[in-house]
Amino acid sequence: MFFAKEARVSASVEIAASPERVFSYMTDPQYLRRWQPDVAESQAPPEGGLRVGTQFRTTVKEYGRRFDIELRVTAIDKNEHVAYDLDAPTASMQSEFHLVPQGNKTRVEHTALIKPKAFLRLLMPFVQGMIQRKLLSRLRLLREAVEAEL
Repeated sequence: MFFAKEARVSASVEIAASPERVFSYMTDPQYLRRWQPDVAESQAPPEGGLRVGTQFRTTVKEYGRRFDIELRVTAIDKNEHVAYDLDAPTASMQSEFHLVPQGNKTRVEHTALIKPKAFLRLLMPFVQGMIQRKLLSRLRLLREAVEAEL
């Protein structure tokens, strides 16, 4: 029987805003629900903002279920890159966002390495495409939200 040990998915989008504006929007908790609508609750980051090692919890409501996700910032280069380790009941994930300036726009590239747990290991070959579409959907929401604020 086939069990997926991990799956890599990625998506990217161009946003008509500077990397500084996009990064600020992405890392500010007050904007989180505008581009991550599954987030029901999120702890505010500590005073001073996100930095490597920052840990926090987010509650997600997805597909009729509500569950907590533990996040830890693993890398952060202001206006260029932010990476997280996430731990949820059905999977662990390494999530990275790269912001690439392109003239007066920013290309946001999101890559995720998903390590499924339990039953998701069996389903991963079937849900990988769905996860890929969700990443792209969230980046499109980010684009809409950032561009609406300009």
